[in-house]
Amino acid sequence: MVTEPLLITFILRAVIFRWDSQEMKMAPSLDFRLPHLLVCIILVQLLTSCSALGSDLHIEMKGHEDGGIHLGCTSTGWYPQPQIQWRDAKGQNMPAVATPPATDGAGLYAVTSSLTVKSSSGEGVSCIIRNPLLNQEKTAQISIADPFFRRAQLWIAVFAGTLPVCLLLLAGAGYFLWLQRKEKEALFMEKERAEEEKETARAEKEQEQRIKETLEYELKWRKIQYMARGKKSQAYPEWKKALFQAADVILDPNTANPILLVSDDQRSLQRADKRQNLPDNPKRFDWHYCVLGCKSFTSGRHYWEVEVGDRKEWHVGVCRENVERKRWIKMTPENGFWTMGLSDGNDYRALTDPRTKLTIANPPQKVGIFLDYETGEVSFYNAADGSHVYTFPHTSFSGPLWPVFRILTLEPTALTICPALTGMGRSSVPDLKPDLSLESPVALDSADENGEPQAEVTSLLLPAQPEAEGLFPTSNKSQP
Repeated sequence: MVTEPLLITFILRAVIFRWDSQEMKMAPSLDFRLPHLLVCIILVQLLTSCSALGSDLHIEMKGHEDGGIHLGCTSTGWYPQPQIQWRDAKGQNMPAVATPPATDGAGLYAVTSSLTVKSSSGEGVSCIIRNPLLNQEKTAQISIADPFFRRAQLWIAVFAGTLPVCLLLLAGAGYFLWLQRKEKEALFMEKERAEEEKETARAEKEQEQRIKETLEYELKWRKIQYMARGKKSQAYPEWKKALFQAADVILDPNTANPILLVSDDQRSLQRADKRQNLPDNPKRFDWHYCVLGCKSFTSGRHYWEVEVGDRKEWHVGVCRENVERKRWIKMTPENGFWTMGLSDGNDYRALTDPRTKLTIANPPQKVGIFLDYETGEVSFYNAADGSHVYTFPHTSFSGPLWPVFRILTLEPTALTICPALTGMGRSSVPDLKPDLSLESPVALDSADENGEPQAEVTSLLLPAQPEAEGLFPTSNKSQP
């Protein structure tokens, strides 16, 4: 709906346009113009009566801004849209920011303008709003005393002075915290370094202790070896228990050649007069007259003893798990066998390639088999007098090693495994390499009946030393 002032303005413009059109069509005459002038005068009076100057101006101090004081000037109820401006005490216009005018429901305008006054122009600042149609205006004036500007400047000065101090304090606090952090890191690093040095010293001390113990036991080991390789060694029952763990070996019937008979207690082995009808399996030996023990070894020192009695033929030792079991191969270390034994009643041999012939002063009735897995050594001793028989050259074992037993001849005397003594714990002696300089000398001998070259090994049959008796405490247990 069009408001009254707008409607009058519209009618006025229409009349003026109509008047101009009639002037162009009709010849000018005073009689014709006078009515139109009267109409215009009436319309101007009507329009003037509908104009409004609006309310009194209101100047507001809104606060400090940009080093000055922010002023706002507002007024409502103007028609038509008024003009607003600011002037200083000298009447000069001042730059201001005017808000776009808004109209109310009656079509009247409300105007707002803002200005920031500095200290030099704070006295006699005027806000003027003019009605362009009526050429009338309203004015409001404000004077701002210097203390207000000094407060603004003081606030700025305080802020400007405080800011660097705050920044300095902040920088100082940051530096102090950094120093504290560095000090803590230095203390932590020093503590860690001290712990590492302490741990290193402890490890070095432990290493020195281990080396000392190793040297002591190695000296004892070499001394025992030297004395054990004599004709007789009364220390044998003691050092075997001190340096090795007794293995309770029993025979595995599932690996026995069908020509062999395994006792019910799985400790004795005999040869049958004919081949038995036994179920075949991958573990059973078909060619060699062999049988394995039930337990394998993958580490440590172990020993077991076998009663051979007066048998004319026997072979004992260890072998790898993957040895050939279904066809003939030569029993040598290269093929996974470390064995020695007796053939033909007086031919002691180590099954090497070529075969190693052994000269033994006292034929053993009981043989001790000693396995040192870590040093790669398999040794044989006469368990009756403790004399050394043979030691295979050192090798590097991998995978399980199994006790192996072989008999070829049918004899009344069985091959019997001695039960392990009860109450035996693991050896407390660390793994040590024996003195290689004490190995038995090897000399080439004649070829065997198959044309294979032989090598003769003569054991060191040195007299037993008296010191051997004092190396270990005397035991009341009988010899195994």
